[in-house]
Amino acid sequence: MTRSLRARFAIVALATALIAVGGVGAAVQGLFERHVEREMLAELDADLRFLARSLMLEDGAATLTVQPLPDPRFQEPLSGLYWQVRNDTTGAILRSPSLAGSSFPLDPDALRPGELHRHIVHGPEGMKMIVLERRIEDAVGTSASYRVAVAVDRKVLEAANRAFVLDLLPVLASIAGGLLAAFALQGAIALWPIERARRALRDLRGGRRERLGRALPSELQGLAADFDGLLEAQRQSALLARDRAADLAHGLRTPLALLGARARELRDRGEAEAAAAIEEVTSGIDARITRELARAHIRGPGPRSGPVPLAPAAGRIAGALARMASGGAITWRQDIPSELLAPVDEGDLMELLGALLENAAKWARSDVLVAAWAEEAAVVLLIEDDGPGIPLQDRRAALMRGVRLDPGRSGTGLGLAIADDIVRAYGGDLRLEEGATGGLRVRIMLPIAQGALQRTPTRDASRPA
Repeated sequence: MTRSLRARFAIVALATALIAVGGVGAAVQGLFERHVEREMLAELDADLRFLARSLMLEDGAATLTVQPLPDPRFQEPLSGLYWQVRNDTTGAILRSPSLAGSSFPLDPDALRPGELHRHIVHGPEGMKMIVLERRIEDAVGTSASYRVAVAVDRKVLEAANRAFVLDLLPVLASIAGGLLAAFALQGAIALWPIERARRALRDLRGGRRERLGRALPSELQGLAADFDGLLEAQRQSALLARDRAADLAHGLRTPLALLGARARELRDRGEAEAAAAIEEVTSGIDARITRELARAHIRGPGPRSGPVPLAPAAGRIAGALARMASGGAITWRQDIPSELLAPVDEGDLMELLGALLENAAKWARSDVLVAAWAEEAAVVLLIEDDGPGIPLQDRRAALMRGVRLDPGRSGTGLGLAIADDIVRAYGGDLRLEEGATGGLRVRIMLPIAQGALQRTPTRDASRPA
């Protein structure tokens, strides 16, 4: 059985329509067949009465003559309508011209005068016939009696039924189409709450609403309330986990500071090897604490998420770095449309830009480019510097925590790793590439929720590829 509710509705609707139309068609056809058969039997009875009244005795019991019946089919050979008169005493038979010299058998049942019998017999050429017969005695006083019978070929009835069914089929098809249309409308109405729930969940995930609330129909309000309760519990649990992580990290910073001071004392006493060992351990722990704190504060998609104007945030961070001694000699270029929105939380965006621009400022010789645009269903962000770049074989390691490709430079080696964590939290992708001048180009793609492209311009062909 398919898992799709639409497919299930369609299967049930189709089966119901076929069963209903088939049942209606069979009932109507049965009623029509019985009606036609009753009308045909009534006509046969009238013909039988006319035939009985038209019998005349000539020369005593020697000869029977019959007046022609009104229906012309009695005169046409094998027309489907027949009559026959049999003398029970002599066995002589008079028949209609339509029998073409043949006769049809009659059951040897006992007939009282005037009594009407109905039979199904096989006549000429094996045709199946409906027969009505009566027994008539000689009114002159002789002992002769006659079995008077009229018959009709069942093919006449079947032909009428076929013609009726052919005329009925378009009507049944129209009824089936109407039923399917009604079922389709009913299915659409029944599935609309599911579509509303899906949109509500998408808005919930995209940060455009905080809870399901009354997005579901009244029959599912209990489910919505339970879901909102679970969501709130998860939010509280995540907040508590972040607070505990922050408390733990800050609690470890004091022992690390004491170990750092102890390492400096050892170095001052000439025990450089022991001091280096302690500094290496404390440096690794501090780097781990720094990254875990950053990860704990990543909000990710949620009720408080963006979209956030990208150009002002990049301008503020670049301006702050330009005022520092290390960034004053760098030309900061920005190519971001003022109306472009980043589909992330404002705090996460500032953390992301801060990590990437600080890394670019540390390695750039004289130029840093920040560009962004909308491309299909994502916002693309490029940060490119004219520094030495990162060799292809080292780019994966550069995204790992605490990896410093140049130990001679200051830093923790966490900037790119933290940026990658933030991008992945939003379902995006961060890639390290070679820039136009040989430096590092960081390409970020952040997916945009459906329906959120209202103010995001499309990519210009002149932007970096």
